[in-house]
Amino acid sequence: MYPQPKVSIIVTGKELQVPGMPLQYGQVYESNSFTLAAALQTAGISDVSICYADDDLEQLTDILNNTLSASDVVLLTGGVSVGDYDFVVKAAEACDVKTIFHKVKQRPGKPLFFGKQKEKVVFGLPGNPSSVLTCFYQYVLLVLESLTRRSVQLKREEATLKNQYNKTHQFVHFLKGFYDGDTVEILEAQESYRLRSFAKANCLIELGEASRVYQPGENVFFYLLPV
Repeated sequence: MYPQPKVSIIVTGKELQVPGMPLQYGQVYESNSFTLAAALQTAGISDVSICYADDDLEQLTDILNNTLSASDVVLLTGGVSVGDYDFVVKAAEACDVKTIFHKVKQRPGKPLFFGKQKEKVVFGLPGNPSSVLTCFYQYVLLVLESLTRRSVQLKREEATLKNQYNKTHQFVHFLKGFYDGDTVEILEAQESYRLRSFAKANCLIELGEASRVYQPGENVFFYLLPV
């Protein structure tokens, strides 16, 4: 038996409001802590703590430093891009986290950050909820499988595509889809800020980097989501 990894979730963003509280101007309800905690539980990870940080470098650095001392894996959401209020990478550097990579050629999830502080692992996930879950399934699960020595990765299969899809960028795309046992269908509402398609999806469809247009009848790879 391998020890259960301790995971901390740090939700960043001044605009986020706790569900159930009235929204003020410019606020949105926070959902990433709930979806990540549920996904971690499904993967068999129960030792999870959640904290919140404003868009403030000093505050975020203090919180990250504290969570690193108590956790094996730290997942930050939001603040990972290159805007004026995106401080995750700077906070990680201030905590002696070595950058392994920052940004990937995929959608959703392009700003993804991954770093290490000795044996501690840090992920800077994008802020949009669909991007967060996609990156969790494609990257965080790989680390959790390594730490737990249990098979928790999504099962990868191949099937025929049911509907056409035109990519706007020559990146790898992971799209919410539905597998009916024969074909896979790309669902509507693929925007990274929307979770509606995730509620209906039972798989993530992988569209490779090279092609821009995918036609019905083509074979594509997909990853079955947990049920």
